[in-house]
Amino acid sequence: MSHLTTLSAQQTQAHPHPSSAKVMRNYQVVLKCADQSQREEINQRIRILEERQTTLLTPYVVKKAIDLYQSNPKEKFFVRKLGKAVGMNPNIAESAFHWLQIAVKGKIDKEKKVQGMFNFLLKNPQQLIEWVIFGRSPYTERSLENYWKLKRRYIINLLVNTRTQADSYWRKKRDNVYTSATLKLNHLLPIYTQLDVLQAIDDALFYQQHEFSVLPKLTKNQQTFLNKLKLLKKEQSTVVPFLPSWINSPQPSRWKSLKELAEQLAQVLGKPTRKLFSAVRLIVVFTLFDHYMQSVPQLIKALPVEQVVPPPFKRKKKGRLPIKLLMKKDYVITREGNSKELTNQVNKQGWTELGFPQKGKKRLNAQVHFPKKVLEYIQNGARIKVFQVSCGKAPSYKPRVDVVLEGTHDCFHSSTLLQSYLHHIPAKKTSVLGIDINRLGQYMVVFNVPAPLPPDVMVLAKSYDHLSKKVIDELNLGYLTKRKEYNTLGSCKLKGELNRVYARRSRILREITRLLPHFLAAVLVKKKCKTLKIERLTADATGTKGALAKAIYTMPDSLFIYKKAVWLASLELGYEVKLKDVPPYHTSSIHHGCKGTLSRVKGQHDFAPCSKCGQQVNTHENAALNIASLKGVILPNDLFPSTHV
Repeated sequence: MSHLTTLSAQQTQAHPHPSSAKVMRNYQVVLKCADQSQREEINQRIRILEERQTTLLTPYVVKKAIDLYQSNPKEKFFVRKLGKAVGMNPNIAESAFHWLQIAVKGKIDKEKKVQGMFNFLLKNPQQLIEWVIFGRSPYTERSLENYWKLKRRYIINLLVNTRTQADSYWRKKRDNVYTSATLKLNHLLPIYTQLDVLQAIDDALFYQQHEFSVLPKLTKNQQTFLNKLKLLKKEQSTVVPFLPSWINSPQPSRWKSLKELAEQLAQVLGKPTRKLFSAVRLIVVFTLFDHYMQSVPQLIKALPVEQVVPPPFKRKKKGRLPIKLLMKKDYVITREGNSKELTNQVNKQGWTELGFPQKGKKRLNAQVHFPKKVLEYIQNGARIKVFQVSCGKAPSYKPRVDVVLEGTHDCFHSSTLLQSYLHHIPAKKTSVLGIDINRLGQYMVVFNVPAPLPPDVMVLAKSYDHLSKKVIDELNLGYLTKRKEYNTLGSCKLKGELNRVYARRSRILREITRLLPHFLAAVLVKKKCKTLKIERLTADATGTKGALAKAIYTMPDSLFIYKKAVWLASLELGYEVKLKDVPPYHTSSIHHGCKGTLSRVKGQHDFAPCSKCGQQVNTHENAALNIASLKGVILPNDLFPSTHV
């Protein structure tokens, strides 16, 4: 019995309950100054500190930091040793070395990922050649996305940037052995004839048929891909002349130009709706396979990963790193007490004071006021860990102050927003809910039961739509006009205004993403739901500018939203709500009522007629009904809440 008790205690210590784990959260607070002139002076002093901080990050310091991190990655050791090694004043340096430690950690982590990516490519020659030619590889992206549990966008950037850096290294180090024209990304490829392309079509079709022959049954996507290859083989007399011309011509972007070539081939073959991109890409890979396999694997094996991943702060942006206010130091920006004293002070009066000294001038003071939400977290037991201060830009010159709070998950739980949404939702109980998330607008979130969107979310969606469809278009038109007129001052002003509008639109999308989990949780609570079913779309709109791309980029579709909603609802309901992922195929195109096909044409996003019963169907509500009726896979609930800032 005692042995079991001891074992249980050890397991409890090794895996603490999620609610007792310490987490950190970052929030913006309000800096109130006496007047506008004082605010501009404070902002200028912060700017000077930021520039001093940035000048410390020299190549020598960065190199020393990388060596120190590899010996001991802990921040306290890192900052102390680095300060002694470079012999700098620890006052402003400790803030700079804090950000440097984070950047070095990111570089080391990226090096490991690049090495893992190289190992994967060396084991998959077809994907290796695809990466060399295009800088991208969809199969590699999906595989690494699932293995690393990261977003597809990160994997794409990693592949493209690594290919560019590798190309730069090869041209510098290997130019005397391998000509840069055959390796340089998006430049000239080796010269090939129509006979070579004909052989590649035969090889690609034979290879794919052999690969699929070992499978007991082909999926719909596999059969479709095989049919595309057979179509290109059948129409090879029409297809073949296009490919040598494309291979032998320089392109600004091989990936985008191949998409255009595939669309052109579909038009020529009289099948404009066929998506031939993947099949044409495979033929190009088989055409160039033998040439690149003679040299590329050896180049990859000899490629030093540390040379491919650039060092931190290689491209410095002055004044972009916030000043980190350490609580145990008499720092360059003064405050009243240490972390514990500040937490108690803010808990009592809701604000504290920061001082901004400058040699030879009077010290300026400003009050830091905390929002109600942040005060509630402090009252729940969270403590102030760190302040971060950064300067603002024209025209407001408004300094930004962020506070990092530390506490348990329970400290950061607030049901105020969730409770405010409850009275909008019908009270009929439903044990299983299906959800369809779309582009921003009236149907951005649709359940399989009636649940109207809250007014504040709709206001934000309308504001986003107004900025996208009217304001940005008008500013772009004005900007182009000023450039044609060579009006430098006018074009600079419009460019600045465009940047501010894009930033405002980004903040709106971020705010919608913050509010949606609370609304979803309110629906789950009001319906007494036990299972939430979702579909996770994997469509990639990179390199496209059409309506589908805009819709995908404005979809607040993130696993974070669902995880947070389920977590909030589980806390309110007292039992764990399950989250299930269903296959995302044809949920919008099959009529839930009669199983007919919805005839969706260009421009018809919200409503479409059913080809079987003729009924006009709301495609989003129909998709939610289909999602709720499908079998799903339970997603683990250990990804939320995150323990990171």
